[in-house]
Amino acid sequence: MRGARGAIFDGGERLTYVAMGDSITFGQYVDPGLRWAFLVERRLSERFGGSFEVHVRGVSGETTRMGLERFPQDVQELEPDLLTLQFGLNDCNCWETDRGLPRVSERAFQANLVEMIARGRRFGARRIILSTNHPTVRVSEVASGEQYESANARYSQLIREVAVEQEVILCDVRRTFERFSYDELEELLLPYPDQLHLSPAGNAVYADAIWPFIEQAASELLEERPRVASEPA
Repeated sequence: MRGARGAIFDGGERLTYVAMGDSITFGQYVDPGLRWAFLVERRLSERFGGSFEVHVRGVSGETTRMGLERFPQDVQELEPDLLTLQFGLNDCNCWETDRGLPRVSERAFQANLVEMIARGRRFGARRIILSTNHPTVRVSEVASGEQYESANARYSQLIREVAVEQEVILCDVRRTFERFSYDELEELLLPYPDQLHLSPAGNAVYADAIWPFIEQAASELLEERPRVASEPA
């Protein structure tokens, strides 16, 4: 039984979209109406009417390990048709308390993404979009002695590898943001000392980057949706 499902809408059941991720999916420090997930939700409504029920499940500071812990209640209970996954900016970070080790190792990071994909599919996700992470202007060294941005780039490559291996849709957000100059990128991020979270302008760029993938997936899902026969007049 799919109790999390929405009501019947325009001759068919509403479909469910879940945006799962960390503070970038949440839209930390930005007005809710300017966050990329809200911008996408508005476009879904404008493009497809009330066909989609949207749930944003971004939690600041989370790694994939922490995301898996809440996956049952935040994703599985909702049984999404469309699922976006965005993690890595915290996984790649290194803390002094871990003596230079990443918060989540490269191997564990990929394994966690694979498990999220498997769980998403088991609970009904017919389209899964996996996103790389945007570059930042954090060039200081983390506890491992490596520059944060170097680690961020490496974990985005790990995401690309998982997308190919698991045959899910890849939205290469990093490639989109890499087209900007350093000065332009600074405007897309919150100012120092943050230099990582997206500004309102950065959220708009992110929405533009992921929207074509979401729009195509949504269109395909609606085409596949069983239609309910209309009652005779």
